[in-house]
Amino acid sequence: MEMNFLFAARLLDEGHALSRKSWNNQGYIFKDDRGRMQFFDHNEPHVYQPNVEDTLADDWVETAKDSWTFVSVAHEAELVKDKLFVSYQICSKEDGVVKNNHQIDEAELSTWARCVEFDLDQTATHLNEQDIAQVRSAVSA
Repeated sequence: MEMNFLFAARLLDEGHALSRKSWNNQGYIFKDDRGRMQFFDHNEPHVYQPNVEDTLADDWVETAKDSWTFVSVAHEAELVKDKLFVSYQICSKEDGVVKNNHQIDEAELSTWARCVEFDLDQTATHLNEQDIAQVRSAVSA
């Protein structure tokens, strides 16, 4: 169903991903955990600022978010401040071939959790039970 930008903005508030038909699968927009619009180009999120053409367009459609998988969790202790830092290796696949791969830290996880769907079943094939529990907890936070 095509819609105008005003209706599309309401769906963004509800956590949906949207794109314009004229974008030809170049990416989609979503709202991050701070309420800012972001554009996801199937590789990484970027701040999105709609132009006049986008705000006047009536070809906005809801779209499925990309599916990404956690492939590793790293726990690194910082000796100076006696803290533990956690980072996540995530990837997306297309037709069984890895398309994109990123290492993100815990601070970035909330933005990624809003812009993509994490395939936790596929993640379970890569991680041990402790790391799976950590990922589930971090994604649901």
